[in-house]
Amino acid sequence: MDPTTRRRRLRRSGPSRPRMGATRMNKAHGITKENLLASLPAVLANDDNMAALASAVAEVLAARVGEIERVSIYSQIDRLPNELLDILANDFKVDWWDANYTLEEKRRTLKDSWNVHRRLGTKAAVVLAISAIYPDTQVSEWWEYGGKPYHFKLLIDATYEDVDPVRHQRVIDRVAFYKNLRSVLDEVEYYDAGGLATGYFGAACIGCELVDSAAAIRY
Repeated sequence: MDPTTRRRRLRRSGPSRPRMGATRMNKAHGITKENLLASLPAVLANDDNMAALASAVAEVLAARVGEIERVSIYSQIDRLPNELLDILANDFKVDWWDANYTLEEKRRTLKDSWNVHRRLGTKAAVVLAISAIYPDTQVSEWWEYGGKPYHFKLLIDATYEDVDPVRHQRVIDRVAFYKNLRSVLDEVEYYDAGGLATGYFGAACIGCELVDSAAAIRY
């Protein structure tokens, strides 16, 4: 290989040099006239008209820092009120959204929605979706309990969560949306990890079957 060609290739593959005046603005520096000018190429930073424009823009941006921070959606989910969560769910096409979810359920659902969209039709998507309502949820595949091929069950730890027909219907609706078309849900089993069936479970689920040792409720 020609030595000159080799030197040229080495130069191209090496790290790029930072441009003069290309200091990056961040939270440590803040939005000021000086920092905005520092982010400009030298030829613009030394222009009087550009300096005046940068100063005016920096003043406007500095006065709206609080609003700018709200643009960072994901990090703000735990601070957003009900009505904004509903709007975001519509914007991000969270088709399984229910406006009657509790505030905490809405926040968990929105946080998980990106992952769910990526995994629709998989076991992981079902677990993620139901976990927004019942955080400790498991899927039992057909071969794990001797069921028919492509069938499955949901095992939901309801030790610290309420169980009622409304929440159960939300579970069913989510499963229908997330699972693949060939899979069939056999049953949903709610259980108390402490092994004790509470009176509330029995009262809220009239007609459900209490499973002896696991203190579970089957729909």
